[in-house]
Amino acid sequence: MNLDVKKLFEEPSLIQITTWARGVIENKDARDVVFALANAGSKEGKYVQAWENYADLPDRVGVPVRAYARISDEPLLSKYVYENEHPDVVVLTNEALVKGNDVLQGMKPGGVLIVNTKRDPEYILKFLKDTTYLGTIGCIDATEVAGHVQTLSGAEGATDASGIGVGVGAVLAGAVVKAKSIVKPENVLSSVQNEEACRYGYDEVRLVTVNTTFPEFKPAPKKPLGPEDLPFAGTVPSVDKENEKRITGNWRSERPVWSKERCTNCLLCWVNCPDSVVVYKTPEAADFTNLKYCKGCGICAEVCPTKAITMVPELDFED
Repeated sequence: MNLDVKKLFEEPSLIQITTWARGVIENKDARDVVFALANAGSKEGKYVQAWENYADLPDRVGVPVRAYARISDEPLLSKYVYENEHPDVVVLTNEALVKGNDVLQGMKPGGVLIVNTKRDPEYILKFLKDTTYLGTIGCIDATEVAGHVQTLSGAEGATDASGIGVGVGAVLAGAVVKAKSIVKPENVLSSVQNEEACRYGYDEVRLVTVNTTFPEFKPAPKKPLGPEDLPFAGTVPSVDKENEKRITGNWRSERPVWSKERCTNCLLCWVNCPDSVVVYKTPEAADFTNLKYCKGCGICAEVCPTKAITMVPELDFED
């Protein structure tokens, strides 16, 4: 008997869902999306998995994190693979995640992207790196309807005392099954605490077709990882000494905007910035433009006595 090794672990009925979120402030919402969809699949007798990505942990506020689900009609052959390499569906709990993150990496032809945003799908498409295999994009203002649930309850496999699908996650799960018939809508509705929010996501998501034909799917070859690719923790080099491997600007959902006219050069922003983003030499030479390491914490705006600094949604800027 001849075995084709390349086809040994093919899973034709497997659906992979990847949800991106902001660490601590939104990872509960990411878990809710994948758990709600996996629970719905389980009710239909499917084989399922749902988990968080330990490659992203320990969580830090604002850092991009991911949660995954797998749903299949057949037993999962890849159940010990801890990342979804080729997602069919990608969900973003925060619109600004399209900046600095290749959220569509490895997506299968005809994939679906669902984004929590009040903006139009056409605007979100401007920020995506490669939409070759993207079939559909859907946008829904889940935050306005349900709000984020900020809790560590349920993290790292613990029991979720707050319940699955009480906030944004319920809306996004509803939007997913409207865009792609992974499981029956009624099974998703019965898997979340906030059924009204889930139904809203199903009914109101704005779907736009991006591509209807696709080239042959050729996954990008994996490159060997080196020390420079390892996750980092601790301090980040200031902008006085650039380090392209440690840029953290993609943690940011809002960016500080500085008004020179209102600034009195009190230097409170310079003193309080935890990442040394504000570079100060003289009042005339102050630099508030290099935001590569700005995580959008908002401390500078909070301490500014003249309100010369305001926090503005990151996607208001196309750079």
